[in-house]
Amino acid sequence: MTGFKFLQYRNIAYGLSALIILVSLLALIFRGLNLGLDFTGGTLYEVKFEKEVQISELRKTIKEKGIKGFVLQETKEGTFIVKVKAGEQVEKLEEIFKKFGEYDLIRKEKISGVVSDELRRKAVFAILTALAGILIYLGMRFQPIWGLGAILALTHDVLAVLGAYSITYREVNLEVVSAILIVAGYSVADTVVIFDRIRENLRKKKGFSLEEIVNISINQTLSRTIITSLTTLVTALTLFILGGYGLSNIMFAFVVGVIVGTYSSVFVASASVLDIVKLFKRKEVITT
Repeated sequence: MTGFKFLQYRNIAYGLSALIILVSLLALIFRGLNLGLDFTGGTLYEVKFEKEVQISELRKTIKEKGIKGFVLQETKEGTFIVKVKAGEQVEKLEEIFKKFGEYDLIRKEKISGVVSDELRRKAVFAILTALAGILIYLGMRFQPIWGLGAILALTHDVLAVLGAYSITYREVNLEVVSAILIVAGYSVADTVVIFDRIRENLRKKKGFSLEEIVNISINQTLSRTIITSLTTLVTALTLFILGGYGLSNIMFAFVVGVIVGTYSSVFVASASVLDIVKLFKRKEVITT
C-alpha cells in the first residue's frame, strides 16, 4: 500500500477527462462512426490480388468509376476489404478488380437496409438497458449517489471508446458493440471494488476526513487494480497486434477501454462522489 494522494490531482484529471469527452464528441459529430454493414446495409467484398496492389491506386480507381459511398481497408493478411453502401453500383467493383489482375474473392456479404435498421435499434436498446441495469444495481447495493458516480465514469469510458473508433475510423459492428458493453462491465467492476473499500473504511476510520478515506481506499486497492488491469491489457494488446483484422478491431475496444476504465475508476467515479458529497454537504448519503 502506498500513500499517494490521488484526489489531490483530481482537478487536473477533470480537465483531462473534459478534453477526452470534448475530442470524442467533436469526432462523433464531424467525423462520425464507420458503421459496419450490420448497421448500414450494403455489400462487402474482401479480395486478395496475386500481384502487389497499392491501396491508393485501388481507391483512386474506385472513385473514378463514380462509386462514392465506400470504405476501403487493407488488412495485415494482404487482403483488401471494400464496403459499399446500399444504392451504389456494386457490379462495377468486380470490373475494377479485374483491372488489377487475377484475384481471389475471399468473401462477399450483403445485408438489407431493413435488417440493418433493426440491428441498429437493438444495439442502442442493449446499451441503454445495460446502463440502466448498472445504475439500479449500484443504487441498491450502495446509495444513489454511488450509482451517479459510477454512471459518470461509465459514460466517460463509453464516449472515449466511441471517440477512439471515430478518430481511427475503425469499423463499428455488432461485435464491437458487444465489446463496448463488456468494457463497461469491467469498468464498473473495478469501480465497485474501490467503492466497497471506501464504505468499509468509513466504518473503521472515524477520525479521518472523507477525502483521506477515499485516498486510503484507492491506495489499498491499487495493487489489485494494477495487476488486474495489466493482465487484461497485455492479453488484449497481444490479440490486437496478432489477432488479424477481425479480432484486432474488437480488441481495440478492450485496449482503449481498460486504460480509460482504470483511470476513470479513480479520478472520475471516486472523485466525483467525493465532490458531490462536498457540494451538498451530506456525508451520510454514503455511510449507510
